[in-house]
Amino acid sequence: MSADEMRAIGFHEHGDIDNFELLSVPKPEPGPEEVLVDVKASALNHQDLIAVRELDHYVTEYPFWGGGDTAGVVAEVGERVDDWAVGDRVVVNPAHACGECEFCLQGEQSMCANYEVLGEHRKGGFAEYITVPRTNLYPVPDGYDLQTAAAAPMAAGTAWRALADRAGVRPDDDVLIVGATGGVGTYAVQFATEVLNAETVYGTTSSEEKAEFLRDLGVDHVIDYTEEDFDSRIWELTDGRGVDVVYNNVGGDTWVPSMRSLTHGGRLVLSGATAGPNPTSELRLMFVRQLEIYGSTTHSRTAFETAMGFVFDGSVEPVVQETLPFEEFARAFELMDQRRLYGKVVLTQD
Repeated sequence: MSADEMRAIGFHEHGDIDNFELLSVPKPEPGPEEVLVDVKASALNHQDLIAVRELDHYVTEYPFWGGGDTAGVVAEVGERVDDWAVGDRVVVNPAHACGECEFCLQGEQSMCANYEVLGEHRKGGFAEYITVPRTNLYPVPDGYDLQTAAAAPMAAGTAWRALADRAGVRPDDDVLIVGATGGVGTYAVQFATEVLNAETVYGTTSSEEKAEFLRDLGVDHVIDYTEEDFDSRIWELTDGRGVDVVYNNVGGDTWVPSMRSLTHGGRLVLSGATAGPNPTSELRLMFVRQLEIYGSTTHSRTAFETAMGFVFDGSVEPVVQETLPFEEFARAFELMDQRRLYGKVVLTQD
């Protein structure tokens, strides 16, 4: 491979996860206000599966590669960059916004009409190098493992925005997290218990092994949705009241049970639909219980920086089940696709 080429994990056409391959592609060069990052680790998200299967309308150039969660070392800086230097250890904020529209000026970058996410709208960190705007970097403290840091940006930022900024979780709230063992779910559990100080935290999962993991993570009551209806169990556990907040990152058949789990005036926040985007709904629940429904997408810059601050000060800890070499990407995508993960799987590069 020549000096102006690099390896990347991507695809030439859409289909399924076996379309991913190890590519040789041109090494990018940073623009005047960009930074070239030597990628040391990148974590998988469900958006990487969606990208190869569904998002052909987003991709303007092939081959395409994902990777929204990235950590590495600054390798080169653009001519107008003076706030980063070669050798700086960084994580990448995967959210790109214009910075000039009405929403960006309000600090709501994820509502920007030109909003883009690495690995979904732009080529991401499944490569040896990536160029990003200088404002999309956040420093990794000395001594903090870059592989662990790579498991944080997208999942932690998404969970923080959903719970803190959108649902507004308060210390007296009871919170249910649907799909609590996933990458976003493990951060949601920790933010709810360790930072936002929710009164009681409930979580759903699919096995006793995962249930034990969630109890150790801080969930007060774990419900195995393969054994019982989680909405019925919530009503038993709360003496018929329901919970104040449900965080759903799953969609599909969990949508109506999530509404049923809420008390009057309860808040339901959604930031994903990995189990399906077009569920059956129940309008009567919405108006009879006067529920509040919130959508939440990734994070604002402030939410990202806040979430990363809690990660690096130890308030929350990234949950990494598997760390695999870059070349073993097929196994990583298989683990993600089969939902066999606790938290995250990270691909590493020496």
